[in-house]
Amino acid sequence: MTSKLFGTKAPLLRRFVASVMLLSIIGGVVISVVIASVQLNHLNTEKELAAKLQLENILDGAAYAAFNLDSAQGHSLLKGFEGDHLFQAVAILDNYDDAVASIEQPHHHLIPEWLSVVLPVDETVVLSYPLTFKIYRDSQFIDQHVGNLVGTVHFHTSEAEFYDLVWTICLSTMAEVLLIAIILTILFHNQIGRPLSKIIDSIDKNAKLERQKNARLLKIDGHENDEFGLLVHAYNNSVQQAVSYMRELESAKAELKALSEIDPLTNVSNRRALLSELNTLCNHEHPFALVSFDLDDFGGYNDANGHQEGDVLLVRFARALREQLPQASISRTGGDEFVCIIPSQSYQRSVEDLLTPLLNTPVREDITSTQWISSSIGVAFFPENGHTPRQLLHATDIALYIAKEAGRRCVRFYDKDADIARTNREAVRKALQRIIETKEFTLHYQPKVSMKTGLVIGCEALLRLNHNERQQNVAHVDIVEEAERTGLIVALGREIMRRAFYDISQILDHLPDNFRFSVNVSPQQLTSDGFIAELLSCSEDNDVPLQSLDIEITESSQMINTDSTNKVRNWLKNAGVTVSLDDFGTGFASLEYLLTYGFDQIKIDRQFTQVLPGDDDAKAIFNVVKYLADKLNMDVIAEGVETLDQETYLLNQGFEYAQGYFYAKPLVIDDFIQFVACRQAKHSSSV
Repeated sequence: MTSKLFGTKAPLLRRFVASVMLLSIIGGVVISVVIASVQLNHLNTEKELAAKLQLENILDGAAYAAFNLDSAQGHSLLKGFEGDHLFQAVAILDNYDDAVASIEQPHHHLIPEWLSVVLPVDETVVLSYPLTFKIYRDSQFIDQHVGNLVGTVHFHTSEAEFYDLVWTICLSTMAEVLLIAIILTILFHNQIGRPLSKIIDSIDKNAKLERQKNARLLKIDGHENDEFGLLVHAYNNSVQQAVSYMRELESAKAELKALSEIDPLTNVSNRRALLSELNTLCNHEHPFALVSFDLDDFGGYNDANGHQEGDVLLVRFARALREQLPQASISRTGGDEFVCIIPSQSYQRSVEDLLTPLLNTPVREDITSTQWISSSIGVAFFPENGHTPRQLLHATDIALYIAKEAGRRCVRFYDKDADIARTNREAVRKALQRIIETKEFTLHYQPKVSMKTGLVIGCEALLRLNHNERQQNVAHVDIVEEAERTGLIVALGREIMRRAFYDISQILDHLPDNFRFSVNVSPQQLTSDGFIAELLSCSEDNDVPLQSLDIEITESSQMINTDSTNKVRNWLKNAGVTVSLDDFGTGFASLEYLLTYGFDQIKIDRQFTQVLPGDDDAKAIFNVVKYLADKLNMDVIAEGVETLDQETYLLNQGFEYAQGYFYAKPLVIDDFIQFVACRQAKHSSSV
């Protein structure tokens, strides 16, 4: 305990005790010097009395010598002072202060000079006695002053005498000081050190407790009402307050942990708890199935019934999961998405049988209710489909994606090919967004030719990707399909339209009269806000008349009987823009479609042209289309003409316009204008 108090753990106390000891020693030295000074003064007083006594013993003889001016007698009297270190000089003087006799001895420093600065060890005192001699005068004896006896006393102290005195005083003083220091140290230890040591021990023990539930200092006997008692009382209060605070903090932490891992609506685990559990399970080799659920058209249900009813449905679905999968760990990862971990399940058939009852969930508690909401379910297995939580969740996302693509309300399992397809689609989507943002594409133009005259009467603008996109194995066909699927076709079509108008403006002066360039427009773009304004802007900015534009639209049910399509069609007709029905025969084929929209031109898909002239079915289709076009006053263009036999057959059947590799592949704008010039030069003379 003492070592702890005065050791490295208590440097302040150790320094305090050392300071007390040092101050005690210094104080002892000072006291010793003071006592030595007092003793020396007392010794000098004794020496002065002795010197006076010696001088007084020769007063009568000195007076006789001074009266008679007898130097011999004077020297005889003073001879006794020789060798006496007490006297530095002694002289017998007459009335005129002339020396009758005198002696003087050399001064010797018997002790170190530095001590004479500290102590009065080298003082000199002059003693003077008047000399009188009795003479007979006027019938009586009178005292006649005849001179003075003067002695210079030097209070020198011998070295041995001095050191004996000093060391005696120092040793006695040091003994007293050390005794006092020891007494103070013992008193300090008993009254201060020991209580402090107990307090330190108790604090150390309390600090080592993992939970300070019973941490409390013991009372120190004899110190209940002093400062130590107050210190212990204050510490105990602080410990109790700290313990109370820690308990509240632990309780709050437990509540926060529970809240952070529980979905407050459905009372199942949340995504954070799911990831934690998956991390634990993935560190073991036991197989399990990871299942993702998504309520079909939950957003529509919310819109129709309100969010409160939607929350009720989520609670009901969570309850259904617990009832159907009592051994599973259930989590709600967001919105209407739930994830379950089914232990020891690695066979598709057993998992599918277990999950099938969850494909339909009743909207009402009433068992007679006929209202249900369906679920799409995706399943992945550990370790077959992934070894980490991230891989497994990705696998279930792919499986859920497959279920939705299959029409929803079904159970589907992870499929690697579907995963690759989705990855490729994501690459296409990113490329599409980059193309729209950076305009990294070009347009190639495929000529449309009059088979009768051989002249170029128009062209079709076709999207081609730049080198960076082609390196990523992204085709322009995939880009267009992804644009239509995601709704980005409007933005992409807008950029293509602007580029086509700009390119045509560069060669407009070199094009023949009645030339029309075609741009493919999706039904979404055609009916989008600002489409007409965009056409006007492109025409004005590039100084290209709208009468030179032909819009090609693929067959689609979106074009039938809508106010927006009718409005746009009327405007285009009034503006001189022709509209062609592209890829006829492959899309949403309908006579009503042809009658309602009023197309100016029909383009028969290349798959029918390429089997001519040997395929009778294709011939029949061409004959029917020719008949309809004549009756509806529409032109017909045959796509995909690649051989002379195909051109010959079409000419014999009364068709006039065609496009295809037989004439030219899609060309960049510079090559296209050269092709037009060559055809015009070659066939204009035969027209």
